[in-house]
Amino acid sequence: MTDAELKEFDEAGCVTIDTPLTQDQIAAASAAFDRLMPFREGHARASLTCSYYDQALVDIIQHPFFEEAAKRALRSDEVRFFQTAIVTAWPEPDKVFSFWQHVDIQYPLSHFQSIPRRIICSFFLWITDVSPRRAPMMLRPGSHYLISAEHEGDPAWAADSARVAPTPISELPDLPYSDPVPLVARSGQVSVLTTAAIHGASVNVDNQPRKNMVITFTDAATDIGLSATEAAQKREYDAGLRARMLADRRHIITG
Repeated sequence: MTDAELKEFDEAGCVTIDTPLTQDQIAAASAAFDRLMPFREGHARASLTCSYYDQALVDIIQHPFFEEAAKRALRSDEVRFFQTAIVTAWPEPDKVFSFWQHVDIQYPLSHFQSIPRRIICSFFLWITDVSPRRAPMMLRPGSHYLISAEHEGDPAWAADSARVAPTPISELPDLPYSDPVPLVARSGQVSVLTTAAIHGASVNVDNQPRKNMVITFTDAATDIGLSATEAAQKREYDAGLRARMLADRRHIITG
């Protein structure tokens, strides 16, 4: 990430950048999506979280690019893999374009401003092109600052760890958020995002599927609050993933 890209990530909560992944790697990932989540009639969307070990996807998770970009975004010398998910949104050309809005995690402003940052850094890797009609993620730039500033000084948010707390916009503080904008990208690009910014998936009214892979990192010393079920799933998945990684890349997973 360049200094300008890092500044955009700070201010907007998201920046879309190029990656060194090859088209062969992206094509292999796309084929893995089709194997793991075949199209089912009547289903508009499919997703999996921390439940796959397809080598094409493991190779992307362990690619040094994501570790190094996470270090920049988190102002950290040492980061760790946190979670991953894959999503396919199939075409619904007869539907009216719409989207939903939420945050996945919340924290006080000091967590974002600290060095290293005590937040999750999310990479939304676009396996297919994303146009304004092909299920773009919708984002309210800068909303992470407004919400985290609201939490600063609130005893309910004074704990040491950020909190995974999926919350719809209707339940968030009533603040002067910016209007939502679509994130468009080319296949192989990645949106570096804090999901503490208000965002959400949209309906795919195009004629081609939209595929994306989510890979998240944290600073090595940062604890992120998970439920007991999620924490157990993470431990099990991490063990299996680490065993399938190259020896010189296993350090990104605690184990």
